[in-house]
Amino acid sequence: MATYSFSQIGLYNQCPKKYQFKYVDKVEVEWWSSPDLILWSSVHWALERLYKQINIFITPTKEETVAKFHELRDEWIKEAWEEMIYKWDQTDADYIRRWEHYIEDYYDKNSKNFDKIKVIWTELQLTFKLQEEWEAEWRSFRWFVDRLDKEWEDTFVINDYKTNKYLPPEQKEDYREQLTLYALWVKEKYGKYLKHIKAKLHYLHFDIPDEWEVTDELIQPVKEKYEKTIDEIEKKKEQYEHNPNDKNIFPTNWNNFCWYCEYNNFCPLFLHFWVEDEVISWWALWETTVKRLVDEYADLSKKISQETKEKDSIKEVLIEYADAKWYEQLFWNENNMKISKSGNYSMKDKPALKKYLIEKWVFNEVWDISWSSVAKMVEDWTIDEATANELLEYKDSRRVSVSKKKEDKKEEE
Repeated sequence: MATYSFSQIGLYNQCPKKYQFKYVDKVEVEWWSSPDLILWSSVHWALERLYKQINIFITPTKEETVAKFHELRDEWIKEAWEEMIYKWDQTDADYIRRWEHYIEDYYDKNSKNFDKIKVIWTELQLTFKLQEEWEAEWRSFRWFVDRLDKEWEDTFVINDYKTNKYLPPEQKEDYREQLTLYALWVKEKYGKYLKHIKAKLHYLHFDIPDEWEVTDELIQPVKEKYEKTIDEIEKKKEQYEHNPNDKNIFPTNWNNFCWYCEYNNFCPLFLHFWVEDEVISWWALWETTVKRLVDEYADLSKKISQETKEKDSIKEVLIEYADAKWYEQLFWNENNMKISKSGNYSMKDKPALKKYLIEKWVFNEVWDISWSSVAKMVEDWTIDEATANELLEYKDSRRVSVSKKKEDKKEEE
């Protein structure tokens, strides 16, 4: 039986190579805490303690809840013996202010409903099946649910707290999929008690709840999506087991987290970053270093790119000028530019065009349809005007050639 978690799937989607290092090769790296991780942990634990008290009919005050948060935070800071690294010039005071803001705002907004909530679980570790046990290789998920409530008579609510400092866009479905899939476990565990399941994301930084009803119609495509991803990972693991030297089974994927990745001193994307500069010899360059060549290449690329951009701009202006004057050639003191008009066809509906040509007995199965052959068929009326308008799109193009007057050499582009 294969057991996965959302963090595993998320890591694989972020970078298959990092997934390989952590879950396949099981490379051990030194674990580092961070202010953001401590923020997440202390806020979650403070809210867990709040709802555990509520569940035994004790409602802590806001001040007690904030004090508990500080107590938990201090414990986490003490356990994280290494010095905290704060990003973007933030300080410890900035984080404390954020944490207190999350707790106080959440308490103010939800305290009026504390006596109406029936808490079933807080910080619950759950395991649920994606497939039936009778299937050949059934897979399961393991994760934690922040809180599960009973609402009204027959509705269960899956709650999850998010401390993100940036609000995910609507099209980012990861969090919604996560809670939607949790409903499989809720149905499996408490199906006889409920008729409805709701999910609720609490974005604490923005004081925004995102709530929706979880139906079978929502669950099924999410379940299929994660089954497909797990199938893909299992196949790659099998390939890697038989050929561990194949570096492409779990490819690298450059993303914004790479610079902070705990595995970048193993990663092909960063291996060279950790080595001393090396001297290499080449007949045209004599002796130089790799890092110097990288800088020179970058400088040349930038220069060529700028020159190409300027060249294309000049070309565009001259073509527009020549078209307006009906000139087919422009002259300089030493050079002349010839501008040839041409055009090509792109196919709006290739299968329909192929069917049309087959019906006219002019399509040869041996060769594919090319723009040049299409242009010839339009020109000789093999393809009539109405069909051309319906299935093809014509685009004007210009061909420019530059010649030197005093030399019999021509450069085309």
